Order: sequence, then structure tokens, then C-alpha cells
Amino acid sequence: MILNFITARRRALLTLTSSAVLLSACGGFTAVDLGGTISNLTGTGLVLGNGGSTVSPAPGDKTFVFPVQVSIRAPYSVSVINQPARQDCKVFNAEGTAGAAPVTIVAVVCTNNAFAVGGTVTGLTGSGLVLNNGGDRVTIAAGAGSYVFPAPVTDLAAYGVTVLTQPTNGQVCSVANSSAFINNSAVSNANVTCN
Repeated sequence: MILNFITARRRALLTLTSSAVLLSACGGFTAVDLGGTISNLTGTGLVLGNGGSTVSPAPGDKTFVFPVQVSIRAPYSVSVINQPARQDCKVFNAEGTAGAAPVTIVAVVCTNNAFAVGGTVTGLTGSGLVLNNGGDRVTIAAGAGSYVFPAPVTDLAAYGVTVLTQPTNGQVCSVANSSAFINNSAVSNANVTCN
């Protein structure tokens, strides 16, 4: 029984040694792919980097893989080198150490840029003026010279500023340049005039 156990151990050791020699002879397995998933990429120009290696996913891509593999047991750190047009992308699970399997846990999540909507206020002497933009509201104090809505509006989305409540002193306020589409910048000319 002991002899059989020793013989079995010798066979296993010989098999392991043979496998190691074969792997060594053919160059072995020294590097793995580095990549992951992409969510909501609609803009062009995204560039991801890891050390000296870069990859440029196209709009609509759901996955990415760097062209240069990462050595086993080597650290990796994925970052955004260039943001896509009209979007902001963040990298999750960006850093780690490569193991024997391809790295696929890096996640890139992109969101559309959003911009503030506001303007100037002229002639307001009364209190109680409330402006509305798609359910987002702002109350303007008497004597205010400008305003900005609390919630930014997503790029390429429509905005529409209206007077929800007129001032309590009987003034009538109107909004110029009250509606349009966000075009990659903040809106600062939805101007209010009160008489």
C-alpha cells in the first residue's frame, strides 16, 4: 500500500515536471489581455490608457481590449486619456494586478454632459417670482440680477423657461430666449424682464 502511494506520487511529480519543461520549452504563458466593458458610449474621441498602451473605442462599443497584453503579476492602471465628445466617462475597477486569466473586470461608464440654464433678471422689485424649466423650479428674490436653475440639463436636450408665478406686487415678468436645445455649453441668456 505504501509502495503504491510512493509510486503514484512519483508519477504525479514526473507529470508535473514534464508539463513545466514543456511550457518552458515553448516560451510559457507570460501575459494576458486587459479589457472590460463600456456603457453608454455615444460620443467619438474616447481614448483609454494603461501605461504606454492606448485603445480608442468607437461609439456603441460594449467592450474593449488593449492591444498590448499585461504581464502576469504586473500591475495595471486604466485611465481616461481623452473624453468623448459631449460625454464624461469614468473608469471603475481601474487598478489591479494581472493574474493567469485575462482581465475583464474594468468597467467604463459614460454619461452625457449636462449644463446649467439661467439668465439675467431686470426690473424685479417684488417677491414671489417663480420660474419653471421642465419641473425644475427656482424662486427669484426681489432685486436679483441673475438666476440659475438647480438642476443642469443634459446636452442636446430641450429646455423651456416659463414664469410659473408672477411677483406678488403686481409686476408682470416675461422670459426672452426661453427655449432651445442645449448645445455643449451652459445657457446664460434666458433673460427675465419685469415691468
